Amino acid sequence: MEEEIVKQEAPEAALPEERVEQRQSFQELIRGEYREDYLQALSQALSAQARETERYLAYRELMARADAVRGRYPDFDLDRELEYPGFARLLNSGVDPMTAYEVVHHRELRSREERLAENAARPQENGLAVASVAAVTRPDPKTLTRAERRALRRRAARGEEIVW
Repeated sequence: MEEEIVKQEAPEAALPEERVEQRQSFQELIRGEYREDYLQALSQALSAQARETERYLAYRELMARADAVRGRYPDFDLDRELEYPGFARLLNSGVDPMTAYEVVHHRELRSREERLAENAARPQENGLAVASVAAVTRPDPKTLTRAERRALRRRAARGEEIVW
């Protein structure tokens, strides 16, 4: 009884002989009266696939270049920038994202550079300079070498007052 169920469930088209015949009839159709339609459909499918691959590669390149822009300008956000019609137009005409960002935001970037230049020209306030020392420090007697301790003893023997 199980054998009958299995035979009934298997479609006749799944048999290898039937598939070979179907394939042969398909080959005859695409060589014959439907050849032009088949070639046109195949050409369209290949063109669509090529366009999709090209878009994917362009997207990957854009993301890599956007990371480079973000490295130089941390506040760069590609999604936000694409909302500016000028930025998108520049990208569509082949301008790289770094240049497009600098063109669209040139006034903001220039004012930022001017502020940085003004701050660099200002003198440092007391205690803010990197090279300034906040307090005078003296060596710790525990860290003195043997030679330094001898030198201090000689100075003290000559009458010099050593203050820590």
